Amino acid sequence: MTDQIVGRDSELGEIYAFLDGSVESPAGLVLEGEPGIGKSTLWLAAVTTARERGFVVLVASPAEAERGLAHVGLGDLFDGVLDHVIGELSPPRRRALEVALLRDDAAGDATDDRALAVAVHDVLNLLSKRKPVVVAIDDVQWLDASSASTLAFALRRLNGPVRLVFARRLEPSELEQSVDVERLRVGPLSVGALHRLLHDRLGRPFARQTLLRIHERSGGNPFFALELARVLGEDVDPLEPLPVPESLEELVRTRLAGLPTTTRDALALAAALGAPSESLLERAGVEPRSLDPAVEAHIVERESGAIRFTHPLLSSVLYNDLGAERRGVHERVAAIVRDPVMRARHLALATDEPDPAVAAALDDASAIAAARGASASAAELAEAALRLTPSREVGERHRRALAAARAHRASGEWTRARTIAIDLLAQSRLGASRADVLLLLAELEGLGRAVALLEEALLEATSRPALQAAIQCQLAFSTRFAKGFDVALEHACASLELADEVDDDALRVDALEMMTFLGSYVGDPEVTAYAERAHEIALATGDRRLLRKARLSLVETMDNNDLARALLERVYEEAHERDDLSAAEALYRLAWLELWAGRWELAAEYAERSYDLRTQYGLEVPGAHLPIAVVAAHRGRLELARAHSERSLKLGEEQFGRHTPVHVGTLGFVAMQSGDPQTALRWFAEAEAVTTRLGWRDAGRRWWVVDQIEALLALERVDEAVRVLESWETERRAGDDRTLASTTRCRGLVAAARGDVAEAAALFEDAVERHEQAADSFGRARALLALGVVRRRERQKRAAREAIAAALEGFERLGAATWAEKARAELGRIGGRRREQGLTAAERRVAALVAEGRTNREVAAALFLGERTVETHLSHVYAKLGVRSRAELARVYRPDSEAAEQSSGGLTISS
Repeated sequence: MTDQIVGRDSELGEIYAFLDGSVESPAGLVLEGEPGIGKSTLWLAAVTTARERGFVVLVASPAEAERGLAHVGLGDLFDGVLDHVIGELSPPRRRALEVALLRDDAAGDATDDRALAVAVHDVLNLLSKRKPVVVAIDDVQWLDASSASTLAFALRRLNGPVRLVFARRLEPSELEQSVDVERLRVGPLSVGALHRLLHDRLGRPFARQTLLRIHERSGGNPFFALELARVLGEDVDPLEPLPVPESLEELVRTRLAGLPTTTRDALALAAALGAPSESLLERAGVEPRSLDPAVEAHIVERESGAIRFTHPLLSSVLYNDLGAERRGVHERVAAIVRDPVMRARHLALATDEPDPAVAAALDDASAIAAARGASASAAELAEAALRLTPSREVGERHRRALAAARAHRASGEWTRARTIAIDLLAQSRLGASRADVLLLLAELEGLGRAVALLEEALLEATSRPALQAAIQCQLAFSTRFAKGFDVALEHACASLELADEVDDDALRVDALEMMTFLGSYVGDPEVTAYAERAHEIALATGDRRLLRKARLSLVETMDNNDLARALLERVYEEAHERDDLSAAEALYRLAWLELWAGRWELAAEYAERSYDLRTQYGLEVPGAHLPIAVVAAHRGRLELARAHSERSLKLGEEQFGRHTPVHVGTLGFVAMQSGDPQTALRWFAEAEAVTTRLGWRDAGRRWWVVDQIEALLALERVDEAVRVLESWETERRAGDDRTLASTTRCRGLVAAARGDVAEAAALFEDAVERHEQAADSFGRARALLALGVVRRRERQKRAAREAIAAALEGFERLGAATWAEKARAELGRIGGRRREQGLTAAERRVAALVAEGRTNREVAAALFLGERTVETHLSHVYAKLGVRSRAELARVYRPDSEAAEQSSGGLTISS
């Protein structure tokens, strides 16, 4: 279940740590938060995890209507477990428990409260002696008073390993005061987490700015967000407030009921303004004391001179209730605000009919907002300017429609941008603007449709070389899969020539960036020069957008990971601050960088964040799935890698009628790790055919070829493996040390397949050194594993064991699960000293019992040791075996059968 919970990794980590920690007396974890925030989901995850880990879990989920009933909570908690221990209670205590829980043979008798409390204590004590106990209560604020007081009495007097997991709203409960508790505040979901939740639950993506509005209105509350999102259509008007569904409206109206009219009027004005200062409200005629009732009702709060709603939905309902009065409120606000962007926005909301003066003010305000990096505001203002432009001003309407579509594209509202562009393209008398619209629409369409639009645009733009340059650059990107990367590079070069002709630095940087991208695939030796020239031009202009593009290009040519990382992190921070799509591109590049740098967990995080951002912008293209699939494949998350790769192939078929080669290669890599070289070779053959057709001539881009060679050798197709290897070697660019190390390792594999074990060993030793020099920890571990295997074939057990143990250590450090399993299997074939033999006999005995799930106290009693001695031994076990918790020890190791019978604690590695 926990793998279906979105955006709660930190909270789940704290729950796992709480369950894994050592407790000798009752301890509690309280999940607190507002209604709908996700407390119950986390509470249920805690219950599920505790059951999976062998705890006795006592569960109750009281409802508000049950608060007045006696002992209902106790009945729920002990349901299904009481019969196992009730026979061990003394008769008075047993009788008290049966009476309280209305067991059939005791109905009608009076309850002895003290005997009942002691009986509950005894039941918990008996259960905890058998296994650790978790008492889990959801919505503990509704627990009936009789159950709460009885449990509190028992818990205060209990010494056994009992954990409490409570979920509640923000007010503390009396029950949690009976034991030591940790409180975990469950806060709002992030924008990315909310996007995944909405996509998973509702089965459709939401455009970036729509998503941001849902997040803002819901306050990151998942329940509120789902209710808001359910009622939205595909094309959301940015000028209209989000509708509040009835299911939420009634909840909010209850909070607002009973407020004085003057307070509601003041709140309506505050809702129109957002988070106004009190001084601004005073200029609008609002008396400060008129807001006092709303502050007392916790509807708004005063913070540093500003008025803020305690939840955005309160503001939404108040604003929606204004109805026809909204125009008057916005006209009133427009008269008192000084900021030109805010003033223009309120003028637009106060104006129903076309008005050239207001449209012009909105035009100016949109440009100001865009310069500030407020892309969503710029798009909203641009479309408002279009709406208020008189129909007789045809040229202005065309210009403003194009500007509005571009602004929406920049803000991530691609659906809205496409709608405006399509409507504009259908209009007659479009004239010279037609080529601009075709170019914009091509940027919003899949590659297959884009090429036709761009070719038409190029014909329309014969007298406009600057526009031709932009079209050629976009053609370079869009035609690469249809016509190959060489032809695409020709379009990029044509774009640069046109940019030089019109002396436009922005167009130059765009063309040089495209030439760097395409040239890096076809083996163009000038790619570094392209990237450096783009960077020099961008620096000279000082334009932020151009600098971001130029820096991303520069990374393509860098061999220094530290410099590349610093540059990408800088690009990401700047783009993220402006909510720019290039943030997703920076994360995409960071994912690849950290994968090859051997920091796979971080690579997976970057890959997922990049994927989330791209899909939020409506960009579910094959490439969006790329790093997340490749990183998952390397980490052994084969189903995840397969799912993203197959989705990418489907998108490629739909969008431009072809498979993308890296995903095809990834599926071969996955099949090879799954032990299916025949299927792997089918995928690798397709990848080879596609990359040949596309003109890819840089060996480093085809990282999967080493696995293609291994698959061929596994099927004894040695000559074919040699052909693939030699072809791959010829395409290695100068300075590509990683590929040189990989080809050296492949030479060793070929030698081993031909039976020349000595030559193979020498090549593997060379490969280990070369991988190390190239900072390729994964390749080094694979070379060490191969070296260990040939050493074993040479009957050099010690050398084989050392090499494979080093490989295993490398795989484990990376998180390469499948490869770590292979290394463990190879170690098992050698025999001899095992990993756990570094432990003393006493440490092995302690480790064996802890791995069985026993507490320190139980281990001490079984081995006749003091608890402190057990703790000391256990700390040594953790340090020597590289584990950090009892749960990790139990998962990774199992007791050797003969040693377990002798309580010696001998351990063997488990996969």
